[in-house]
Amino acid sequence: MSSTRPECSSGTENVNRHAEGEDPRAAVFNYVPYAIPDDEWAPVADFTRESVLLVHPRSERQAIEAMRTVSQFVVWAHREGYPLDRDRMFIPDAVERYIAVAATHLAVSSRATRRSDLRRFSRQITTKAPWAPDPPQLRQRRTLVPFTPDEIARLWEIANNQSTKIRRRRFTGYLALGLGAGLHPHEMWKANVGDLETVHDFLCVRVIESRHPRVVPITAPNDEVLTGFLTEPADAPILAYRPRKWDRSPFHEMLRKADVPPGCPTITPARLRATWMVAHLSAGIAMGGLMQIAGFTSWRPYQPLQQFVAQPDEPTLFAQAVRR
Repeated sequence: MSSTRPECSSGTENVNRHAEGEDPRAAVFNYVPYAIPDDEWAPVADFTRESVLLVHPRSERQAIEAMRTVSQFVVWAHREGYPLDRDRMFIPDAVERYIAVAATHLAVSSRATRRSDLRRFSRQITTKAPWAPDPPQLRQRRTLVPFTPDEIARLWEIANNQSTKIRRRRFTGYLALGLGAGLHPHEMWKANVGDLETVHDFLCVRVIESRHPRVVPITAPNDEVLTGFLTEPADAPILAYRPRKWDRSPFHEMLRKADVPPGCPTITPARLRATWMVAHLSAGIAMGGLMQIAGFTSWRPYQPLQQFVAQPDEPTLFAQAVRR
């Protein structure tokens, strides 16, 4: 089996821009890989969709990502002569060859992800293919290190010196929601200007579309940044950016379009949230109160953050305990 066209792309940049608010099954059936020629996609489209449905994607984003990965593999495999039989196509040798010859245009990390996804999907949708069970994975817990005051100052300097107004808006909004309210990634994307409101004379953000709806007071001086957004329409996204459904790393995509100089501290929503939590703990906020505004029910996953909170020396601790 040979091929003169080893690379296969689904044209992700141009695919499924209409897929807003769909359930996973609808996203599978509406997926159209525009960069794959019609004469190659038509013979395998139904087979590909059936295969992805067997993976049981739980969200439209998972459905789109699975269709992107599986469609490219199936088109390549069909071109190579593999039959439209899952137990004869989704086999270890085919997956390894596809990664070796048809995914060379991807970065090493992306090839590793593509290979891992295809192996996982293949185990799920085949019954006779010679797949060994996945070895149990060791869970590695990594403690997030909060930003230092110097790093925070550097991030704000970079944010305020963006070359365009929209980049400056995205960067400052990102920092303000993370350092000022500790929002989760999906909460940041869904936060609109209309969610900013004054409660007890303090600017807050009302988190609505979340498993933990709540009102979060915005820590100074981040409230001053977000106050500047209040003149905009209520439905304007605070981040001035809506991620595409198929983006695996939407914050990476947003920052990729920003002016990020070499040496800039790595920015993730989780690290911004950790910094926000440590700042509150260091300020002496009650644990129950922090859990309320942070939107979690168990402190256990966040216990490692205690190591970044300055602890009183023994005489001070004893004096606090005695309270005389």
